[in-house]
Amino acid sequence: MKMKQFKCLLLISIIALITSCEKDGDFLTTAGGEKVVLQGTEGDIVLDFEKANDLVLTIYWSDNGEISLSNPLVLAPKNAISNTIQLSGDADFSTVVEQRAEDGIFEQQFTHYELNALLSRLGMEGGITYPLYIRIKSEIGNNMTPTFSNVLNMNVTPYLIDMSIGYILDSEKSETGKTLYSASSDGIYEGFLGVTAWYNWFLREGEGTVWGNDDVTGTAFVASKEASSWNFWFPGQAGSYYTILNTVVKEWSALWIPALTVSGDLNGEMTFDRNANRWSYSFNNSATGSITVSISGTGKQYNISTGTDDAAAIEIPVGFGGSAEGLTFGSTATPIIVPVSGTGEVSLILDLSNPQQWTLTVTEGSSTPVEVPPLVYLSGVDDGITGKWTFDNYLRLFNEDALGYGGGCNINSLWGYKFYEEKDNWGDAYGMAEGGTAMEGSLLFGGENNITAPDPGLYIIEMYKRALIYKLTAVNSVSYTGLDDDWSLHAMSGTETPGVYVAEVTIAGPSPWGFQIIINENWDLKFGGSNGELILYGGNLTDDASLTAGTYTLTVDICKQTITMQ
Repeated sequence: MKMKQFKCLLLISIIALITSCEKDGDFLTTAGGEKVVLQGTEGDIVLDFEKANDLVLTIYWSDNGEISLSNPLVLAPKNAISNTIQLSGDADFSTVVEQRAEDGIFEQQFTHYELNALLSRLGMEGGITYPLYIRIKSEIGNNMTPTFSNVLNMNVTPYLIDMSIGYILDSEKSETGKTLYSASSDGIYEGFLGVTAWYNWFLREGEGTVWGNDDVTGTAFVASKEASSWNFWFPGQAGSYYTILNTVVKEWSALWIPALTVSGDLNGEMTFDRNANRWSYSFNNSATGSITVSISGTGKQYNISTGTDDAAAIEIPVGFGGSAEGLTFGSTATPIIVPVSGTGEVSLILDLSNPQQWTLTVTEGSSTPVEVPPLVYLSGVDDGITGKWTFDNYLRLFNEDALGYGGGCNINSLWGYKFYEEKDNWGDAYGMAEGGTAMEGSLLFGGENNITAPDPGLYIIEMYKRALIYKLTAVNSVSYTGLDDDWSLHAMSGTETPGVYVAEVTIAGPSPWGFQIIINENWDLKFGGSNGELILYGGNLTDDASLTAGTYTLTVDICKQTITMQ
């Protein structure tokens, strides 16, 4: 936006100077902006879904020069010429899709998936070969006639795009493995999601469109596909949500199901496993055959009218019906016949992980959800201070899907360190895999090598068990934002205790949206949390909710991951 404004000011300045110089017969002129020469991958391209993340097309082009002006009093901005990649199925570019090139970058690479998504927007269908034309559009300003490069021409064969699946992305727009389903491929995606409180997410359609919050109204359940959109967020209760995203009306809803009851041949409360996205009920079975059960409960509906306000949530009866291999979901439960083959301890499993097919089965053994440890421990990070390896330093769980742990740590290590599964358990440890550095690398469970320690200092550490990676960021500053609904950055002062920062804050009352702790003035590196706990990348803090108007001392300890306001 700043560059666009600058370009507009430049054009205004040019016009003004031309007008003034006309009186003296001296005109302002521009130089630069040579025609771009475009080159790239040659030969026909057949796109393959199995190679979705592999590179398939590279294009590159010459620098079209910088703008220079005849009047030295007028300065031309760097990268004043903007370049846009145009793709078309027509030689005359009567219909195009465009992708803006980054300033100062003269190359673009496309994966099979990325190129296929662009071709879909041109109306190209899977399995059919089409001509493809590519060129670079260069322009100085919106009111200036653009110039175009030479044209690359090739034949492309896209693959069929499945618009029935909506892919759930996390707050960083990374894959989560969760999906919603559109049975009619009509842009209405439905299914059950097991999520944490205030879970942040986006949805990506099959052709690449990413949906998030509209970033304007402040309403959680309004949807937008604009590049400026925020992530969606669920209400403040973890658990099972029947989720509908309607891209046609640009809204979504979340029906929270806090409990389900099984009745009939079995009677009792089912247990929800959030990670597996399934409900279970364990019982002792005496004979093979079948059982007949009903499953029902009461949900709480959150939508555009309620927002995430718990008091406004609408209570709705819910129940399952249909067959054991093809369940239906609605407001009424109907009897379901479930085959039983094993005897002894068995479990009734309501599996909601596949939005295309919900099932009810009986499996052998008990099905108790495995609790995810809330902490991982770092031993060896401060032996340069304490003289020994302890379990005094830890990271807190912030992403259950990725098993991501994070927090601050004052590192002064003589021999490096390791991550440990539980306190005082020296056996279950993660060491550094080959190729790791002090700031990032891969982990090896049971690995012998200690993780290389960085220079002594305060760091944010992230550790991901599923991906087996770690990452460190040196802490240069700590700020708060959002208190008193003031979203500018306010620097906090360090103390004699590493990781502890304080600030005096004056508020008129609780912030309507909560507040955040920002590291290094980087809005993407933040702490949220609740109830006195800091959680890396967590939802906005609400620890000011009960405070009246006044002046308070805000204290955060990013190493212990705690916060107080007194």
